[in-house]
Amino acid sequence: MITEAIVSALELSDITLLKNAGQKIVYKANSKKHGSIVLKLIKPNQDLERIFREIEILKSLNNVQTSKILEDGTLSLENEEYLYIIEAFIEGEELRAYMTRIGKIPFDEVCKFLQNMIEIIEVLEKNHLVHRDIKPENIMRTNDGIYILIDFGIARDLSRTSITDTASTRGPATVIYAPIEQIDNKKDEIDSRVDLYSVCLVAYEMLSEINPFAEGCENMMQAMRKIDQGNFSPLSSESRYDDLLEFIHTNMNKYRTKRSPNAAEAKKWIDDIADSLCGGNS
Repeated sequence: MITEAIVSALELSDITLLKNAGQKIVYKANSKKHGSIVLKLIKPNQDLERIFREIEILKSLNNVQTSKILEDGTLSLENEEYLYIIEAFIEGEELRAYMTRIGKIPFDEVCKFLQNMIEIIEVLEKNHLVHRDIKPENIMRTNDGIYILIDFGIARDLSRTSITDTASTRGPATVIYAPIEQIDNKKDEIDSRVDLYSVCLVAYEMLSEINPFAEGCENMMQAMRKIDQGNFSPLSSESRYDDLLEFIHTNMNKYRTKRSPNAAEAKKWIDDIADSLCGGNS
């Protein structure tokens, strides 16, 4: 999708395709103005209201580990309109790539991961935001081991009218990482417990190399049935990790009322675990 006219207009060089999926095509590039950047070009015929809301959300989050928008706008070139977003490049790798390279992630690092991510979710909660798409592909691990949440494309601002049609039987979601209330578009049940579920499911996968709701499924309908049933095999390890596993299993519960009541309480819990398990380092 990128053209010589776009490259010239934005003064880019050293362009590499990173991802072509969903609403955007994503490139790494060098910007004369900003240095190393990520360029997101919006595909034609997209839900622009959702795109603009994502931009607003990211611009409002100055106090959280996430993508930083450096520039956004529209280019009018050769009778075509191109909506673009330029973000600061994060030195590191996607969690998915890290998991593939390393295999099972050690318990102490998963503890640190949960601290990083739940601190982010707590900030989102204070800003009435729910990410709704926490998965390994939307988490970056920096070169110094810090975890950063990216891609707010389907984030929900609970203080504003929902974009999704209330009559829809399915809500926006990556099904194998979403709780049943999100999949079933139960808008009045969407809060930070959605993100707590997803991040603990990612932690489960980091420890086991298995997503229990995708394992053994041939299609998405089979996965949704497993999610609706809410059954998964509890992880096990030496006793010093029992509290960490209880935290993960509790927040993967099918019933939102049995998870931590909010991100603030979840943060207190995981910080207490970290104090005894991994020195409280976040």
